[in-house]
Amino acid sequence: MSGFKEMVAEDNSKVFLNKAEFAEEHDLNGTVCTCILQDVSVVEEMTIDEELGQTYAGLYGSRVLVNVKTEDLPEIPISGQVFRVDKKLYMVESCAEDMGMLTIQLMANER
Repeated sequence: MSGFKEMVAEDNSKVFLNKAEFAEEHDLNGTVCTCILQDVSVVEEMTIDEELGQTYAGLYGSRVLVNVKTEDLPEIPISGQVFRVDKKLYMVESCAEDMGMLTIQLMANER
């Protein structure tokens, strides 16, 4: 039986990034790899006066969460970095690494 780290690495490929389930191949900043994309549309309103309930449209865009194996990207993205997903331009909001997997939160302003 292999160690815990080896089992997690195997699960990352065979379970979490299973192409028969949710994972697909995408071009992440010039590197084609297997990942999971979660697209979340964003419409945020900014409050002018909370007591009066007045608001105005603030931001229109999209957020994408990317889950990918750390080893599949040539470098770990950093906050503020320009990042492309399938040729669409985003900015990295955050990137967290845990047990061989990256969770990258990206934002695109579509205003």
